Formats: sequence, C-alpha cells, structure tokens
Amino acid sequence: SIQHDLEERLATQQPLAVCYCDLDHFKEFNDHYGFERGDLAITKTAQILLAAVKQHGNPTDFIGHIGGDDFVVITTPSCAEAVSEAIVARFDAMAPMLYDEADRQRGYVLHADRKRQPVQLGFLTISIAVVTNEEHPLTHFGQVAQLGAELKAYAKQLERSVYVKERRKPSA
Repeated sequence: SIQHDLEERLATQQPLAVCYCDLDHFKEFNDHYGFERGDLAITKTAQILLAAVKQHGNPTDFIGHIGGDDFVVITTPSCAEAVSEAIVARFDAMAPMLYDEADRQRGYVLHADRKRQPVQLGFLTISIAVVTNEEHPLTHFGQVAQLGAELKAYAKQLERSVYVKERRKPSA
C-alpha cells in the first residue's frame, strides 16, 4: 500500500514529500532488552508519527510501516519540516523511557558484543530523510527510494535524532 499510494501521487505530479524514518541503534537495543521492549519501541514510534501528522500534516497524508524499524510518511513539502521536527522532538522525549532506570541514569547501555566484549550503546535516535519534488521532478518509486536511501545514510552519520531534506540541485 505504500508503493501504491506513492505511485498515485507521483502520477498526478502534486506537491510531494516522502519522509523515510529509521530508528538508529535499534538492533542493539532489541538484542539487549528483547523483542517485547523492541516491539514497544516500534509501537511508540508509530504513535509519535500518527500524532505528528495529525497535528502538523494534511488529512490526506499517509503513514506506513515499511518493516522492522523503518517507517514512511507521505505528505506535502509545506508540512514535511514541521512533521519531521515534531517527530524528532517527541521521539527524543519518549526514547529514554524505554530504558531501565540504571541505563537512563548512566546515559548509555552496558552490553556485551558478539565477542562478549563490553560495549557502551547509545540510546535510540531517529533519522528522517525527506525527499520532495520541489527541486527534483520525481517520476517513479525507485527514484524516490534511492534518494531516500542516500539521505538516510547521511542522516545516520550525524549520531543524533535528526531530519535531513534533499537540497541538491538537479544536474543539467
């Protein structure tokens, strides 16, 4: 249904913004705390997306769960930044509550890696890649997904909850 909604919007060439949302450090969190707590993180994230879109988005916006810790919000360029800012703020307020008190107080999780070596894990953050058709004409699902993957990789390097928006100018 995500692809169907996006392809319909691409076909009409209406103003479009696709926000790819991905939790950072989720695998490590899930490994440390277990699937039940991981499922809670996914559920809470979905609730945050719904609330942000309800408050800052359009009635026709689409929210989808791609799978695992990946989500998508399809909105308009005029709403994308406010929706993304709200998601980041709400996520950062919620995420510490997913951790045990000792980990919250410490500011990180003590965990053993695959080689049983102790490592410090940072808290969950969210990276959002915003792809719009403001500067780039978007024509197909694969193009949107490719731009989203590039932006998401950049956002994940920033080591905090953040959204990044495509700002590169199209080449001649």
